[in-house]
Amino acid sequence: MAGIGFRLDRIAREDGLGGIANAAFHGAVVSSGPWLMTALAVFLLQGWTRSTMVAADHAIIQTSLVYAFGVSTVITAPLAMIATRMASDRFYLGERDAIPAILLAALVWATLASLIAGGLLFGLAGGMRPDLFLLATAILTLFSQIWIASPFLHATWRHRPIFLAYLCGIAMVALCLALVRPTAPAAVLAAIAAGLIVTLALLIAAIRDDFPNSPEWRPGWIGRTPGVLALGAAGLTNALAIWIDKWLLWWAPGSVQAVGALRVNPVNDQASFLGLLTMIPGLTLILVTTETRFDRAFAALMSHCMGTANRRRIEKARQKVGMTIRLDLRLLMVEQAILAGFCWVLAPEIIRLLDMNARGIFGFRLTAVGVVFHLVAIQMSIILSYYDLAGRIVAVWGSFLLASAAGTLLFRDSGFAGFGFGYLAGAVTAASLAVALVAEATGKLTYLLFVGNNPAVAGNSGLWARFWP
Repeated sequence: MAGIGFRLDRIAREDGLGGIANAAFHGAVVSSGPWLMTALAVFLLQGWTRSTMVAADHAIIQTSLVYAFGVSTVITAPLAMIATRMASDRFYLGERDAIPAILLAALVWATLASLIAGGLLFGLAGGMRPDLFLLATAILTLFSQIWIASPFLHATWRHRPIFLAYLCGIAMVALCLALVRPTAPAAVLAAIAAGLIVTLALLIAAIRDDFPNSPEWRPGWIGRTPGVLALGAAGLTNALAIWIDKWLLWWAPGSVQAVGALRVNPVNDQASFLGLLTMIPGLTLILVTTETRFDRAFAALMSHCMGTANRRRIEKARQKVGMTIRLDLRLLMVEQAILAGFCWVLAPEIIRLLDMNARGIFGFRLTAVGVVFHLVAIQMSIILSYYDLAGRIVAVWGSFLLASAAGTLLFRDSGFAGFGFGYLAGAVTAASLAVALVAEATGKLTYLLFVGNNPAVAGNSGLWARFWP
């Protein structure tokens, strides 16, 4: 599923400085498109709504976006994880015609879950007017569908249509706001929904260009994908780990009851979201460089195992996998640590330029530092997924979830000085555990490939198959 990563890697290696910049730019869009689109929308709307709307209407828009974006990631994470694994299995078997059906099934399930969540949040808890309720639910649903489509974009080889999709979506929102100049929250939400519709339609079109077959579902696909529940649990714990500290702080000092029973913490929400945006360069590096290099090293090891190589050559290939992991981990941490250092030093000026509350400096700084370790956990989780160790991925993100919740509750009553500490604690815990688990698995990788994780030996049945070999 990393086809576009290899394409961007080749552009970066063969086209000089311009190629590096081109690969980095498009890699950021592919790996973090929903984050970038939401960030631009939030910061553009922040100035717009404050100058043209009353505080209550501004709160409706802000709350709708915060809940739609956050809840959509949690809803779609397990579905996207399972769908991605099913699609990659079909790729390996040469069944490219199965991709449209897998994508369609995931979109349908995501839509159903989003409609239910929208009804509970914006209808029951928020008590919104019918028009606002429908628009907020539509935005949540569209975000969910974009999250589902995003992993399938990695399987394509054309990066420009993806950039065009997000650009057209943002342009649609800006055009609607410029032409209509709305002063009511319903009109602003409608403009956002229109932009998301344009983006989703173009993303689906880009995927369909590479996979033009008509969807044809085969019931046996689920049974042919081992460890479905483990994969879903890994995706769910991953998403919950990111948001648990923000949700707990919605009931901490400084939080407000924004719309009905829906609560937000404006200072922490903005600061933590801005801090999470520093993840984009690291995600781009993983997509373009580190994952592609590891893929090549791991593929070489697999070819030795399936061929006629002797034990010495297999061991040499395994050692090369370990060396690749170490080099890529060092590259990622150095790159992201430099960015975190800049953010720490320049935090007051960044907060001032974006017209954010100065009390968010603490949350922004700690989140930017936590992102360094969060990215380590992500990269190690990708490696564990190559090793087919879904249970260990659950352990990594479960530790993130528990440590983040504990740290947030510990500093919950400290006010803005404690913002971001829970996220940092969770990220450090997850990164430490992830590195240890990858090191242990890589050390006995030959055994795992031939015995411990070999379907012919350990079996390949059950929804929790090979949870922890």
